[in-house]
Amino acid sequence: MEFTLEFFANDRFKLLKLLCDNQIKVKDNYYVALSQQEIADIAHFSKLKTNKLLNELIDNEFVAYFNGKRGKYMITDKGHKVLYLIQKNNW
Repeated sequence: MEFTLEFFANDRFKLLKLLCDNQIKVKDNYYVALSQQEIADIAHFSKLKTNKLLNELIDNEFVAYFNGKRGKYMITDKGHKVLYLIQKNNW
């Protein structure tokens, strides 16, 4: 399925960028170990909004659960492509 960047013309990009900026590296893997509440607090979103946006990003394969574990998130190649395209166009 083809996607457009229009999907990110709102808080979804802010959340995706926040996840990218808060990744940690363990061995050769990058993931976000923050809880949904911590993500919500950093983004200044409610936990409900954060949950909704995260589920949308997961459902559209921009973010995935790290090693299938709920509560640990990783940005997919598709998510990294979006970050690259949007940031490239804004420089």
